[in-house]
Amino acid sequence: MKPGTCYPENYALSANIHQIIVGLRKMDLYSIVDGPFLWIVLLAFLAGFLMRISFFLCAIGVSSRSKENRQFHILTTLARFFLPFHKAFAKKPFYAALRYIFHVCLFIVPIWLSGHIVLWSESRFEWDWIALPDAWADGMTLSILALATYFLLRRIIAKNIRQDSSIRDIILIIVAALPFLTGYFLAHGTLEFIPILGENMVTLHMLSGEAMILTALFLFYTTRLSIQKCTGCASCVQNCPTETLECNDKGGVRLFDYAHFQCICCGSCVGVCPEGAAELRHEISAKRLFQVFSKREIRSVELEACERCGAYFAPEPQMEKIGLTFASECIKCCPECRKTKMGDRLHQLSPWHRQKTPAKHPGLLTRKASDGHT
Repeated sequence: MKPGTCYPENYALSANIHQIIVGLRKMDLYSIVDGPFLWIVLLAFLAGFLMRISFFLCAIGVSSRSKENRQFHILTTLARFFLPFHKAFAKKPFYAALRYIFHVCLFIVPIWLSGHIVLWSESRFEWDWIALPDAWADGMTLSILALATYFLLRRIIAKNIRQDSSIRDIILIIVAALPFLTGYFLAHGTLEFIPILGENMVTLHMLSGEAMILTALFLFYTTRLSIQKCTGCASCVQNCPTETLECNDKGGVRLFDYAHFQCICCGSCVGVCPEGAAELRHEISAKRLFQVFSKREIRSVELEACERCGAYFAPEPQMEKIGLTFASECIKCCPECRKTKMGDRLHQLSPWHRQKTPAKHPGLLTRKASDGHT
């Protein structure tokens, strides 16, 4: 074969690629967003959703092997996952209620909006179902926007919340609210007087919606332990129903590990934490999607060494807090040395120990005895 010659099938492939490039050049942005990009996003979300459900079931199955009634444990775990009645509701009832309202509206509006149902009925699938009344949809959309604004300002203004927040948390709120903001403007023609926005509002709405769908694919609701508040007491580990959290003492450090696919977001860790250090927060990560059984470290705490025997026995932050309340020589000792030290102390305070103490001065005993006879 001479250099520069091609097989006939290569000519056909080159012609097809050329036709695709020409077609893309003729397409405008809306045609791309409404056509191939939309299908890519929907197929990616469907595949990712099935993957996450499969990985979750596998992780729950593996974690339940040590349970006595394994099938019952799996069923109750699934029920608690799909009906997420948060155990930490009592700690922040107002904030938790607002979060529930926000997420319920976030789920209902896109699916039961009449405009979206019309698009599905006119598609190749010809799917159709009952739609929300327009007044309800508008009210729920405005509720989402109001709550998103509240959550955003809360993270920016409140100092303690701002310190625990990152730029990702702020971006996530904006990404969640944009489809509803653009959709409301599109439905009511609010910004039609601005040419560049009025003409491209459909494209902006679809782009923001597709961005939210892709974000949801890599979104996890994970446990975080605050460095400033956590004392390493491990109450969250002891009360976790799915063994999502575990801790191990290695040398002079206590390590807390977390498995995101086992977490059912029940809030048990938040409810039992005496310091308010545990919280459930959203996290966007493509890497976490493929980490099925691995656990990652979310907190490490230095351990206190016994001043008598040198053994590590308790987290340093916890012992520092106990030291602020109780002043005792035995606090910095491990349980065994504490018993020994307390025993020695009680022995010194006992009356029998006091009677034996003067035996070191026989002259004193003789003088006391002679005084008693007289």
